[in-house]
Amino acid sequence: MNVQQALDLVYARLLGEHSLPVKIRTRQPLCKQEVEALFLAIDFLTAHYKDHELIPKTLASAFVDIYGSFSVSDEVVGEVEARWYEAIGIALQDKVYTLLE
Repeated sequence: MNVQQALDLVYARLLGEHSLPVKIRTRQPLCKQEVEALFLAIDFLTAHYKDHELIPKTLASAFVDIYGSFSVSDEVVGEVEARWYEAIGIALQDKVYTLLE
């Protein structure tokens, strides 16, 4: 994976028209592999930007209200799925904190 591929993956998974938040809102199932690929891309970018003072604005914007995008009532999707979505949101929030350190 290179920087552009990682950025493209993060944008697609968090901002694109078929992003994970859009899938949640439209009640489409999430694929565990999509989430894992997103986490790997974020980890790659975190390592890449570790010694940089700035990161691309679009990358930063992908994480605006990230937890809220994955916070879903268990009445809407079921308790197990709602907990999984919340865990994804928390993990993403933690990853962005690390990215921005």
